[in-house]
Amino acid sequence: MRPSYAWWAPPEQVGNVWEAALVSTVSSWGGPEQPGDWVGLERSFRDGRVQQWWALEAEGGPYGPERSERLVVVTTDPATLPERSTSYLVTNLPAPDSERAQKSQHSVADLAEVARLYALRSWIEQSYKQVKNSLGWAHYQVRKDISIRRHWQLVCCAFSFCWWACAECEDIGSPPVVVLKDVRYSSIAATEPDGGEKTGREGVASIMAEGTAEDTFLAPAVRNAPALLESVYRTAPAQRVPGVAR
Repeated sequence: MRPSYAWWAPPEQVGNVWEAALVSTVSSWGGPEQPGDWVGLERSFRDGRVQQWWALEAEGGPYGPERSERLVVVTTDPATLPERSTSYLVTNLPAPDSERAQKSQHSVADLAEVARLYALRSWIEQSYKQVKNSLGWAHYQVRKDISIRRHWQLVCCAFSFCWWACAECEDIGSPPVVVLKDVRYSSIAATEPDGGEKTGREGVASIMAEGTAEDTFLAPAVRNAPALLESVYRTAPAQRVPGVAR
């Protein structure tokens, strides 16, 4: 939530999430050696960095460890609560050793677990735009429920393959490529009434693949997925050049 998210409260009581964190900072934070109500967290990042963060089980308004929703503050510096590295999180997962934990159907989550779950959001946000716009997640139009679900599954499969392909290319140090071969072709445009043939256009085409077997001009199908389309064009109509990438 935004730090300014507020609820109704008398002037002398905490009225927004930022104040809930500030009250605990003023009353108990004495630095890393005397953290008070703050709990130290060690966060590891993909590039190998490890940082010291701090988390707080804040209370105020409708939020608390024994209420239906909890307010968790995660920050790099409890003393200043920097805007760019402080998150105000709300969760319905019960706190450990609370009465709600004994009655709730959800698994308990301590402060470290809440922070870990929220960290997954950045990966979701990072990929959602590509899935929606580039891979057509939202382009199912008006279909049956089962058709929409199948469409989503295909998009998820496509995204998983793209993610794998990018990771595989990073390992070998080269971008994904499509192997093309320039060959000359001639197509039959029409047949004369007397049985003769009228030659159609001629030229040079970039063929994506000559077959499904791996050879000099075709990379392994798993790494070079576009080559799988070769079989689609094998039985193409006369006006279309077999194997030509359109």
